Amino acid sequence: MEIFNSCSKQKHKKTNYQLLLITSLKKEIESALKLCLEDLAAEIRVIGFSCKYCGKCCRWIFGDNRVMLIPTEIEKIREFTGLSKLEIAGPFVPEIVQLNRLEENENITEGFFEASEEKGVPFSTELLELIQENIDGEGNIHAFGWMLRRNSNLDCILLEKSTSICRVYSVRPMLCKTYPFYIEELKLHTCECEGLGYPISAEDSRKLAENLLYRYVSELEDMLAMYKKFVNFKRGEKGLELAKKKLGDSTCTYIVHDSTGNNKFIDY
Repeated sequence: MEIFNSCSKQKHKKTNYQLLLITSLKKEIESALKLCLEDLAAEIRVIGFSCKYCGKCCRWIFGDNRVMLIPTEIEKIREFTGLSKLEIAGPFVPEIVQLNRLEENENITEGFFEASEEKGVPFSTELLELIQENIDGEGNIHAFGWMLRRNSNLDCILLEKSTSICRVYSVRPMLCKTYPFYIEELKLHTCECEGLGYPISAEDSRKLAENLLYRYVSELEDMLAMYKKFVNFKRGEKGLELAKKKLGDSTCTYIVHDSTGNNKFIDY
């Protein structure tokens, strides 16, 4: 796989919706920078948290384990592992597989998708139907942002199976570092996690609050940069048909929009 950055220095007219998003993001960043670190830390301490290192948040069978990455995070992991950008990350696309709980999927085992889906064609065809609005007239699939690659069973590629520990723990993505907490619309939220409710020290809650605020602002700023550079693409009636034809040849052409521009690559 080879990736090409096609960010153009030429100015393009932005849509009204794009301008609205840019204005909204600027306001949210301004408000985010005013959030009180001590108040956030106190709120985390009331909720309580202690990681159990169970690895469930990294495994698909326990829920949606997609991890969105910004370019700087990909670069840190690339430097740490020696892997290429495309070995670490792929296009951030909707999760089309129902994230049923374990009791509803008793027959799922390691390698389930390899055994049940020949080259992933049924899965990918359904995905194309779902994201038709993100396919241009040439059959290129457009995505907004990157996500951490997953194995054939949809577990995170960085999860050490025998220990349930992250292989890149010291440079793990911000989402992983702050899980199960996240900030949305200036408010603290939590995901489902067995570690919630356990005592947390004032020092650890403050460090977690620092990481949460850093993540929140970084993601907003990255999104703002993406929308400033984004150039709308032309859709066409034959786009889906062309994308399916490429799929028949076991390829997909993606254009990933991020804060660096438009990154085009062919995934085999």
